[in-house]
Amino acid sequence: MLSEFRDRMAEGDRADRLLTVMVERLAEAGLVKRRGRQRTDSTHVLAAVRRLDRIELVGETLRAALEELAAADENWVSALMTDEWARRYGGPVRYDRLPKETSERKQYALTVGADGMCLFQALLAPGTPARLRWLPKVEVMRQVWVQQYWYDEHGGLCWRGPTQTRDRLGRRHSPRRSTSAEASDGRPDLASARVPWSSVQIVSPHDPQARFSHKPGKAEWVGYKDHQTETCDTGLPNVIVHVATTPAPEQDIDALERIHCDLAARDLAPAEHLVDGGYTSPATTHRARTEYGIDLVGPVRLPPRSRALPGFDKEDFHPNWEERTLTCPNGATSPPWKPTLADGQPRLSVLFPRAVCRACDDRPKCTGNVDGKGRHILLLPRPLQEIQNRVRKEQKTRAWQDRYAMRAGCEATVSETVHAHGLRNCRYRGTAKTHVQHVLTAAGTNIIRLSQHRDDGGSTAPNEARPPASSTCASD
Repeated sequence: MLSEFRDRMAEGDRADRLLTVMVERLAEAGLVKRRGRQRTDSTHVLAAVRRLDRIELVGETLRAALEELAAADENWVSALMTDEWARRYGGPVRYDRLPKETSERKQYALTVGADGMCLFQALLAPGTPARLRWLPKVEVMRQVWVQQYWYDEHGGLCWRGPTQTRDRLGRRHSPRRSTSAEASDGRPDLASARVPWSSVQIVSPHDPQARFSHKPGKAEWVGYKDHQTETCDTGLPNVIVHVATTPAPEQDIDALERIHCDLAARDLAPAEHLVDGGYTSPATTHRARTEYGIDLVGPVRLPPRSRALPGFDKEDFHPNWEERTLTCPNGATSPPWKPTLADGQPRLSVLFPRAVCRACDDRPKCTGNVDGKGRHILLLPRPLQEIQNRVRKEQKTRAWQDRYAMRAGCEATVSETVHAHGLRNCRYRGTAKTHVQHVLTAAGTNIIRLSQHRDDGGSTAPNEARPPASSTCASD
């Protein structure tokens, strides 16, 4: 019965509607303030699958497909199986049972690939029941084979090379530096025969929606991301009002638009939204203000020069938007700038005359080059550039830092849901059921917080942000 309930909750937006009902009741009771202050943070979530090596992946994918086919039509699979296949795929494919030498491992991968192609040919044979071709594990295997194998110009089955480029949305339609091929939506690059980016690459046949991701110096995992948005108004309980479950490689900034859209549709969009630097950019700040009336508060990335070298930053130059020129701190004015693209986004290219910069005493600390070229600056479109200049100045002030300090409480919410309620590990497989777990965990956390909230704005718990680990959560 519980399993059937979870399946129904995973359909459509039913889980989100459950949290919506809770928040609406709390808003009617005056415990959630509309157009108040909210904060958002994300954390990584581990999928309920084992991380597989690429060779493990293809072997385990083929084994899983054979098992599903055997359950659907045992006689058909029995006629196809050989003693060699039974030995190779009779049990789970594990790394410690694979060949150790590099050449032997590659040969094993090609053998598995050839076995998979034989299975595909058998599935396409005239006498094969059509229903076997569309089984879920067979479809996963089809995608894995496209991602891991390719046919060369002589018709030979080949093993793809490892991923060479990073999945950056702004560069997907730009020529790659390593090859002349166009990057296209994360699909395998036929020119270099590489596996696709992690945003689309299947890493386990048992949860084909889980993805690999890593934060340099912090963590690497296979699974998902959970984005939690909670209220943080003075005197009211901190209520989680929105939960978003995204693929692990998806950047925080890409989830912000969905969060704002969902909150606005439920009339819960905040007047002030506190986020970390992973969600902010001049473009997201501008969009939040113009489309949703939200004041997005978060640090904007500082220019590389300010972190590494002394000298003039872009904010030290004064633009004349009507004349389309830029004036440096020493009074030199550039020729009119030219429109260009950077990472697929519109920019304004400003290049100061070489002769003017050569004669300047501040040239070494301004341009940072030794070949005598003029200073080159890329400006954002006017609204975005003004936002970037303003935030970069404000985030250095004490007043802004005191205002932004409220965001740190979201770290405690992540700690609470992870350590007290088991959010870090998925109980189920697939994005839909994982999202149900995240929503029910948030609802259970809200119930615990409400039980600890006093009418005078205080809390009966010794630590409101992190209740004892023995607390019971309604997520089960």
